[in-house]
Amino acid sequence: MALDSKKKGNVVIVYLKGRLDVHLSADVESDLNVLIEKEKGSNFLLNLTDVEYMSSSGLRIFVATMRILKEHGRQLKLCSLNSAVKKIFEVVELMDMFDVEETEEAALKSFGV
Repeated sequence: MALDSKKKGNVVIVYLKGRLDVHLSADVESDLNVLIEKEKGSNFLLNLTDVEYMSSSGLRIFVATMRILKEHGRQLKLCSLNSAVKKIFEVVELMDMFDVEETEEAALKSFGV
């Protein structure tokens, strides 16, 4: 699992690539927490275009990340979910918990960027 990021306005865009499973989730969560701490005051957008597979441990990371950001008055949005990843969110009924946009551009616009 690769994790790259860039900042646009007050939004940190995180690009996840590969498989997000139990073997990699701790590293991804740690990397996200470092970014959250480094980018105080920024909102976060997770672009999932290149996520090939995601297990329940990946879902747990997103829930934990959202809670951390909300505690500090910041937002988390997701974008560009492929059909397999979207299906996982739907099966466990988490689509309503997250603000999900079809594209990165739409998500940035919803942030006002």
